[in-house]
Amino acid sequence: MMQINSLRFVQASAPDGNADKQYSVLANEEEFVRCDLSRRTIAKPIALVNLMDKSTRTLSPEKKFLNKRWHLTESEDRESGMVVADGASAWLACDASANELFRVVDPRKWTAKTVETALGSWADSYAVVSRDRCVGVVRRALRPGEEEPGTRLQKLRGLLKPRDWKLELDEPVSSEAAHLMIASILLLVEITVRGARAG
Repeated sequence: MMQINSLRFVQASAPDGNADKQYSVLANEEEFVRCDLSRRTIAKPIALVNLMDKSTRTLSPEKKFLNKRWHLTESEDRESGMVVADGASAWLACDASANELFRVVDPRKWTAKTVETALGSWADSYAVVSRDRCVGVVRRALRPGEEEPGTRLQKLRGLLKPRDWKLELDEPVSSEAAHLMIASILLLVEITVRGARAG
């Protein structure tokens, strides 16, 4: 069974007209899952295609409007988990029996979060918490081969370099757990982060 230490979300334009963009999710820097997203991500199912074993999982909203719960099902329609929105910037991942496995949260203090949200900003990193322990961090990261800028001029140039959302874990997880993490981070990036940018 594959053990996963990191997940990188590389965004590109979708190759066909049925979607607006595509994410290629790299596990340990190798292509692992691909999914296409439309403009109305919140209201439509998202297919997570595993490129290693050719299986497909579907992330589907429970309701079309004011939805706060997405179900992750395998190709046989067997539910493998769900992701629940908890407030403005926390995402809870649960197993099929609704037991919480982990949550993705904004680690900033409430006052900073409120002020920055009012200014249309968003956090540049999120914590993955399991049983009150931080087990990983989701942040914007340079692509492999790119160096972190050092001098002030390099930092300015570094702003133009492509960055991806990347999850780095303290301990490896199975590919099954990784699919639930992928679902949670997709919703975080597409709803929490994109919503803050639009605000």
